[in-house]
Amino acid sequence: MKFLFLVFLLVFLKPIHAQESELGLVMKEMALSYKLARKAKSSEELMAHLANIESALKKSKQIGFNRKQEESIKGIDEVLKLVSEIKNAGGDLELAQKKLLKIDQLRKQYHKIHEPSFWQLIFGN
Repeated sequence: MKFLFLVFLLVFLKPIHAQESELGLVMKEMALSYKLARKAKSSEELMAHLANIESALKKSKQIGFNRKQEESIKGIDEVLKLVSEIKNAGGDLELAQKKLLKIDQLRKQYHKIHEPSFWQLIFGN
């Protein structure tokens, strides 16, 4: 009986863990592109990093979220909008830096909704 329960847990928890790790990798990729965009010295370099950020945002949207899906998608859409505004600004590095700071503020705001509570840390989701 214990064996069946263990198999049941492994079968159902593995896809959730795989989804979280894939999303984590995409988020790390996006974080690196963001840091490089903040350090960009030319509009071409900036645009390349923005394309990577946009791609990672779309991937994360496809992967989905285990908790608070609607709020998370809303946050991704807001960041996508800012990325689009930066791209449409024609490579203005000063304006891009200001918009990138807004992206960082959104990141902090939306990451808070995924931080586990004290009770979730103890008992799990």
